[in-house]
Amino acid sequence: MRRARRFFLIALALVVGVTTLVVAAWALDTSRSDGKVARSVTVAGKDVSGLDRAELASVITDLAGSYRGQPLRVDAPGGGFTIDPAEIGLAVNERATIDAVLDVGRSGDPVGRISGWVTSFLHDREPAVVLAVDRAAVYRVVAERDKDRKPPTEPKVRSEKGRLVTVDGVPGLGIDPASVLDALSRSGANGAPVEVAVERGPVPPRFDVVDAARLVSAGEAATEAPLAVTVDGQAGEVPGAKLRSWLRSVSDDTGIRLAVDTVKATDELARLLPDLGTPAVETSFTVVDNAPHIVPGTPGKACCAPDAGAQIDAALKARLAGRAAGGPVALPDKPREPNLTVEEATALGVKEVVGTFTTNHAPNQPRVANIHLIADMVRGQLIQPGTTFSVNDFVGKRTEEKGFVVDHVIEDGKFTESVGGGISQFATTTFNAAFFAGLEFPEYQSHSLYISRYPFGREATLSFPHPDLKIRNPSPYGVLIWPTYTGRSLTVTLFSTKWVEATQTNQTKEPRGPCTRVRTERTRLYLADGTTKVDSVQALYRPAEGVDCT
Repeated sequence: MRRARRFFLIALALVVGVTTLVVAAWALDTSRSDGKVARSVTVAGKDVSGLDRAELASVITDLAGSYRGQPLRVDAPGGGFTIDPAEIGLAVNERATIDAVLDVGRSGDPVGRISGWVTSFLHDREPAVVLAVDRAAVYRVVAERDKDRKPPTEPKVRSEKGRLVTVDGVPGLGIDPASVLDALSRSGANGAPVEVAVERGPVPPRFDVVDAARLVSAGEAATEAPLAVTVDGQAGEVPGAKLRSWLRSVSDDTGIRLAVDTVKATDELARLLPDLGTPAVETSFTVVDNAPHIVPGTPGKACCAPDAGAQIDAALKARLAGRAAGGPVALPDKPREPNLTVEEATALGVKEVVGTFTTNHAPNQPRVANIHLIADMVRGQLIQPGTTFSVNDFVGKRTEEKGFVVDHVIEDGKFTESVGGGISQFATTTFNAAFFAGLEFPEYQSHSLYISRYPFGREATLSFPHPDLKIRNPSPYGVLIWPTYTGRSLTVTLFSTKWVEATQTNQTKEPRGPCTRVRTERTRLYLADGTTKVDSVQALYRPAEGVDCT
């Protein structure tokens, strides 16, 4: 036992002594190399031991130059690719590399530092060259050069039923850019040219559903309130649900973010805000010396110019960034052209009288004001080829707010009074002008009591909403309605291109109970080919007020 204890104490003393000597030698050696590279250090195969910072910097600068222009090879099963390092911004981070080399043997716990110093007598210490790369460029270049790659589908944000929702991403297949970045971070010790080996396999999306969910939260908050806008100084707003319908996620080298589909936004803004801006002055007709003339229209302003979507995008980006709104977004306007161009108006062939009729009335009665008012309202209206003009649709209900006054009307076969009384004279006069112009009548109704100042069996009345007077233009030309009046008469003249000769060719009467049904025959001679067509209009007259025809 005594001998064993003595042996242990001697061994312990030797270990302590040796350790003390090693530590002392390490301390002495380290102090001598203070500010210089430690012993047995090589960088990319070049011995830099004992160099001071300036000397080391010169070596690293030369080393950095050797990377420039050297091809970078990425090897993978099934095929890789070679690129110029500049394509991914690969370069030596000289300062970081110098710091890493000078740090060899001077960082970490003491035991590790001493152990590293001891092993340096057996082999060199090789700190890696610190390489800098453009991460976004790596993702882009790998996607471009990996020819057999099936790209991953990034998670998305889209609008669904007025809310923003996430759509999961889907992995792709090929070389994962993240593995290339990892391999590059470990390749610096080998020097130039750089070669890395990676596997081919699943390529996950760069972003995950958490990133997309974050965008959903931000997008919902940014579109909670409507967006105030103006067009040509007129105010409107875009509802939050509509704003959300324009948002989509965009994934690229810089990240995943929300953006506005500017094309969709611009297109839908025009439909959403159709009344904002300035109306166009429509191309119209006037009549001088009984001849029609075209009055060119002028453009107005409407929503919206093609860059309106970009304005919405900028406004929502400001909201997403938490910046306060600086007032309504002034959307750029676009010209609002007249519905009818001068060329189109010219092509309509409005050039001559095709039908005219005059009726007389006593002067200085309230009904005269109503006749003049409705004549002024309808004057200049154009019936396009193949279309129908409705007096009630155009004029609307006759009201005092519109300027109509009370006068005599016929209701349910009896004379009474109502606002707009007397305008049936306008209806009858227009009806007869259209009759002789060869136009057609999808809807009309005669007075229930015959009035002697109107043609027997060939007249029409008006009320609201019915009976209405509807005139259809079956010709290939436009028809201009041009009423004129004096204190005692009303004339309605229709201008177009004469395409038919219309005449009254017969009239018959037959009883219907105590009433009389009148059928007035019209023959139309078509000037283009000489063919004729016979049609008729009808009237039903009561013999006196209050008499029922059935």
